[in-house]
Amino acid sequence: MNDLALGIVVVVFLAVPASLLLLVLADVIRLEGEGARRRWIRFCLGALAVPASVLLGIAAWGAAGAAHLEPLCQAYATPEYRASGRIDAEAVLLDAKSPQNEQAVVAAIAGPPWARHFGRDGLPRLIIDPDDAEASTSTLALEVRRVTHHKNLWFEVTMERFRLVDREWGTVLAEGDELWIDAGRARHHCGIVSGTTVVDRDRSPWPDGAGVARFVARGLLPAPLKP
Repeated sequence: MNDLALGIVVVVFLAVPASLLLLVLADVIRLEGEGARRRWIRFCLGALAVPASVLLGIAAWGAAGAAHLEPLCQAYATPEYRASGRIDAEAVLLDAKSPQNEQAVVAAIAGPPWARHFGRDGLPRLIIDPDDAEASTSTLALEVRRVTHHKNLWFEVTMERFRLVDREWGTVLAEGDELWIDAGRARHHCGIVSGTTVVDRDRSPWPDGAGVARFVARGLLPAPLKP
């Protein structure tokens, strides 16, 4: 739980019983005059409204983030395929780099969660270890790069960029992205794993899901004809 969420929880737990206590005291103390009593009640209701407005503001922040991501989903969530013919490949080498642009395996042994969907149902295997004996003979590589699309005071949009590349010629056979936006406590996704429409992180399979494996499998087939 981040500091903002923890602070909201504390405010709610303190403000609600405190306001109820003030209402009880208003009856016990028997404030003289209708005006004084009304002012006391308004103060109590105001104390209750503070945490409620904070919660509503955070919910609106998350909804604004989803709306902000929508046009980016239309631009990036649909992958591009460029192969001129069918490609036969038994294995694909994972080429992942850290934000510092240094060669790094995404996860030391098992690879990223989506890697487990390779090597089944006719899909090529994913070679995670660059020192693997098959790595030098693999003709294809799956490049994975994480980039920040843009960031401001309210939102941060991050993209995981995938490219299926012919290692011999450097030809890009397919390109696709998984995007997500952080807006306060909310996170929304779209892309080759989550789909072309905006979904909440609880409804997105990312970072698992078979979307990356399906993207690679489709990239081995001829590109669709353009109208």
